[in-house]
Amino acid sequence: MRYKIAEAENIDCKDFENIKSICLGSGRLYYVLCDDMPYLSVEVDIFSVFSSAVIFYGYLVIGNYYDGVYIIDLNDLSVKKKDIYGYFGDFEVTENVLYVLGGENITAYDKELNEIWVSDALAVDGIVCGGIENGAMDISCEMDPPGGWVDRKIDITSGKIFR
Repeated sequence: MRYKIAEAENIDCKDFENIKSICLGSGRLYYVLCDDMPYLSVEVDIFSVFSSAVIFYGYLVIGNYYDGVYIIDLNDLSVKKKDIYGYFGDFEVTENVLYVLGGENITAYDKELNEIWVSDALAVDGIVCGGIENGAMDISCEMDPPGGWVDRKIDITSGKIFR
């Protein structure tokens, strides 16, 4: 089965009225297609920023600001919630690892969504990934809001800062 997140502007909400749904809050809907057919809708609390979703190895992973990260197994629709330090900021995905960038640190998960590592505190108000190559993630870290961005490089196998 091939899962993907439906783009809101490309779907008819009526197609999702009689399918499985999961309610984890109210206001923001994510729609999942399975083999291009409506499969699942998930509702979470609405936040205007820092809310995003990815499909990663048969899981729908939703990062939702101060709610943390929801992990929904798309086979059995079980839901797990992972708290993060500070708030959810963004996802970065490589072939076998999902990185959750928070307000203070980064957490890496394997393809079964087991935690691989959690970095030390890297920022006080947000982390932005600039790219991953040669075993390193280039990041910008907000240290003295607003405008105190510091560039760093971390090892993607350990989460440790390169010195």
